[in-house]
Amino acid sequence: MNQLVKQLVAAYGRELIENRRYLHAHPELSFHETNTAQWVRSRLQKASIPMLSGIHGNSIVGYLKGSKPGPSIGLRADMDALGLTEENELPYKSQTPGVMHGCGHDAHTALLMAVAEILANHQDLIAGTVYFVFEQGEEMLPGGAVQLVQDGIMKHIDYMFAIHVNASSPVGHIDVQSGVRFAAVGTYDLKITGKGGHGGFPHTANNPLIPAGELISAINLIPALKCDPLANCTVSVSYLHCGVEGVANVIPANVSMGGCVRVLDTQLRTFVMKEIERLSKAICAAHQCDVKVTLVYGYPACTVASECAALMQEAAQELGITVDNVPPSLGAEDFGYFSEQKPAGIGWFGLGDPTGSHELTPHHNPYFYLDDEKGLPLALEYMLTVYLKAALQM
Repeated sequence: MNQLVKQLVAAYGRELIENRRYLHAHPELSFHETNTAQWVRSRLQKASIPMLSGIHGNSIVGYLKGSKPGPSIGLRADMDALGLTEENELPYKSQTPGVMHGCGHDAHTALLMAVAEILANHQDLIAGTVYFVFEQGEEMLPGGAVQLVQDGIMKHIDYMFAIHVNASSPVGHIDVQSGVRFAAVGTYDLKITGKGGHGGFPHTANNPLIPAGELISAINLIPALKCDPLANCTVSVSYLHCGVEGVANVIPANVSMGGCVRVLDTQLRTFVMKEIERLSKAICAAHQCDVKVTLVYGYPACTVASECAALMQEAAQELGITVDNVPPSLGAEDFGYFSEQKPAGIGWFGLGDPTGSHELTPHHNPYFYLDDEKGLPLALEYMLTVYLKAALQM
């Protein structure tokens, strides 16, 4: 299988890198990927790959049915970029002011398109059905995956696979392990209303800063006092707005505050969010203040099924890719919506410069850099190997 995959990737040539660089130069924000979606549709049509109807927004799902029996395998790529101004001086630098592919979704899109076009030209390799899932809006709540689930794509798919490129890890490494890998997330916003007044006569006012101050402590104590000490849970108070800076003798009437919750357990995330709401109402009522609580339930925890992790690890080992043992992350990935529905596997694939001549960069950074020359062909070999193994073994 390895020799066949290498031949397929070699025959595809530099088109993979050129496609990624085209997409990098033309980034689009979440839920505004209209030109990117048109690029995807036109190439799928040219390759005679049919697309599912009833898919909302800019997401696109192409598919190919093989002549041999087998499972329905989904392969996913997100397409959206970030609100960043790129600082790299590259020939393919972003041409869109204030927008940049700073998380590698350009590489994901180019890779999945390469897999689709290769399989379209070699349909004898397909067993069952393969679905090419191009997803809008991963970077922004509510995410694109939840709409795809609502559109019913997981009714067609038995197993879902993806990789996420990792600029902080060198080419030749992948992080893929079973179990929960990314956090369930949520945000909260509190609008507290009291009664404004003169600083010299606080008894005639009702200062909303008092319950706000108590809530800062109470919310931050939730992980310590209300959650299992072994659970990975973090709660942040991220903003607090009230009064007028420098105006010391005016008690404000309103306070706005909020933050985020990140937990490696979707049910625990729900409990923590409800606990924030309970504390907010109780503490504000104790101080005779009103509060409006807005809770946004973001992506669920992302879980890698054991059988998917084993297959992806085996594929990496066959290609000489080192499988790193990395702890779960409190980052978020809306691939979790797919993993809630069916067995799924996602791995972080190293695409940083392995020679050290270009510094490894973090994601969501204006200097984000991928070594596409060395890394993308290997990533394509990997994705093809994962699919071919899944089609035979699942």
